[in-house]
Amino acid sequence: MVRTFAPYLRPQWPGYALAGVLALAGTCTGLLKPWPLKYLFDEVLVPADGGARADAGTVLVLLVLALLLITVADSLVGLLRGYVLSALGERVAAGVRSDLFARLQRLPMRYHEGVPVGELTNRITSDVDRVRGVLTSTVVDATTDALTLIGMAGVLLVLDWQLSLGLVLVVPLLAVVVVGSRRRIKAAEEHARVVEGDLAAAAAESLVAIKLVKSLGREDAESERFAERSSTSMRAILRTERTSAGFAYAVDVLVAVATAGLIWLGASRVVSGALTPGDLLIFTSYLSSFFGPTQSLSKLPAQLTKAGVRAERIARVLRRRPDIVDLPGAVPAPVPRVGMGLTGVSFAYVEGRPVLRGVDLEVPIGRTLAVVGPTGAGKSTIASLLCRLQDPVEGTVTLDGTDLRDLTLDSVHRHVGLVLQEATLFRATVRENIAYGRPEASMEEVVEAAKVADAHEFIQTLPQGYDTLLAERGASLSGGQRQRLALARAVVRGSPVLILDEPTTGLDARSERAVLAAIRRVSEQRTTVMITHRMAAAMTADHIVVLDHGVVVERGDHQTLLAADGVYAEMCRLQHVDARTGNGHGAADRRTVLSPHPTSTPHPTSTPAGADGQQTDGRTTHGAREPS
Repeated sequence: MVRTFAPYLRPQWPGYALAGVLALAGTCTGLLKPWPLKYLFDEVLVPADGGARADAGTVLVLLVLALLLITVADSLVGLLRGYVLSALGERVAAGVRSDLFARLQRLPMRYHEGVPVGELTNRITSDVDRVRGVLTSTVVDATTDALTLIGMAGVLLVLDWQLSLGLVLVVPLLAVVVVGSRRRIKAAEEHARVVEGDLAAAAAESLVAIKLVKSLGREDAESERFAERSSTSMRAILRTERTSAGFAYAVDVLVAVATAGLIWLGASRVVSGALTPGDLLIFTSYLSSFFGPTQSLSKLPAQLTKAGVRAERIARVLRRRPDIVDLPGAVPAPVPRVGMGLTGVSFAYVEGRPVLRGVDLEVPIGRTLAVVGPTGAGKSTIASLLCRLQDPVEGTVTLDGTDLRDLTLDSVHRHVGLVLQEATLFRATVRENIAYGRPEASMEEVVEAAKVADAHEFIQTLPQGYDTLLAERGASLSGGQRQRLALARAVVRGSPVLILDEPTTGLDARSERAVLAAIRRVSEQRTTVMITHRMAAAMTADHIVVLDHGVVVERGDHQTLLAADGVYAEMCRLQHVDARTGNGHGAADRRTVLSPHPTSTPHPTSTPAGADGQQTDGRTTHGAREPS
């Protein structure tokens, strides 16, 4: 914890210094508390000579005032210390959370794909909160307890060394109990944290897929699954609590036995005249106060162990270095003037299981390339490589002939935009979603981008137009509407190279036509790479590359690939796309295929048609299926 969190603690040293001063002041006021009562007993109530003092009334008033002053001062010191510790804790937690979140943003996609969102959320929230408590309140409280014990031991040694010796002998017994319990507490806490992460992940997973859950009538099943995970989490937490409670009980019993024995010994020494009643009062008061800090300190290892488990989870993220970083000497990417390309590129998510093997392709400036192939062929991996979300294992990905690894990440992302298959929208206004990639964009630029992406018309029908607050993930919009907003976002961003990853997957025929028309307008004067298995989209490209099992198996335009009667032609037949739908690839032909008026009656070549002439959305009415 010290090694990981020292950078967050150093800037707060003035606050820790103040907390230390207040801890010392609290120790002093705590030690002074019983002394007015000692003098009350020895000088007023039970004087040593057996007679009454002439000034007993005055001494009584002074002692009461002293007791009041000490109590008020102790409360004030405690109040100030509590506030200072809270402020320190929040500042430390804010710094850790911010850096933790920033690191998660920079970690590679394969890390996020391997760790559930609920688990990561737990690290940012509950794990940070637990560590914050240890780094602030627990540390300062432990310092106060240690100072209190030292002060009490010194005073008691002066009063009666024999009683003090009996008190000190209890400490090794407490140490034995602590050492015996620490390992059990750590194991129980580690298991509880793993189960807690599984519970959060299950909740997040089910809530994200709520539409699917409801559509399949799986509400009860999901509730039962969550209840089962919740019960498992409850049992793990209760196991931790039982282990901690057993430890606390053992400490409390030991303290109770020691207290009883020491009070009996102290009373015996008063009877023998070795101590005054006031001395015994000091001793018993310190005895109760002594075992309080002792118990707290004896439980400190258990608290540190629990927090240490969480701190290690946080430290693992903070120690993890991003795979994709700016190399030394990286330069900003210039505005593309030639194009992008892959040369001899191979890639594997798992060593020994390549996804791409020796892929070569070029995307000339201002042209459109379609990358097609069955699911699992490696198409989306090419999109990630072109955007430098991944680096190739072998070969190079270039922009104007320069390896992307020799260019700064920010400049690559500025010039190469990505529209994902699942259009990601935030719980924000339509305008904020469109301008997400360039928040400083003016309203005029946002509206113009929406018009280019064929989204302006439906946006105007929303309750507050561009100021309409969208539901989480854009759930209140159709798939085609979400995709067109994502295209508008790409337009506002202004990236000269645009990567479209399965832009029409899951859309009905009308939505597909609308999105394809928007893609045509967005792609004008842009270099575009379209990753797709939809032939209605692929046939509009200037050039088509066909992938199968990570290898380029075919290249050419629509007519050439149809004539080759290979993988591409087979995919066209499955989707009822044939030569009649793709006669030519000039700009005029693409305008025919991509009707700018998706709601109007389509040209016969507007959409793929079934064998019986009925309009389809890529699915046949005769039982044929899309390639999986």
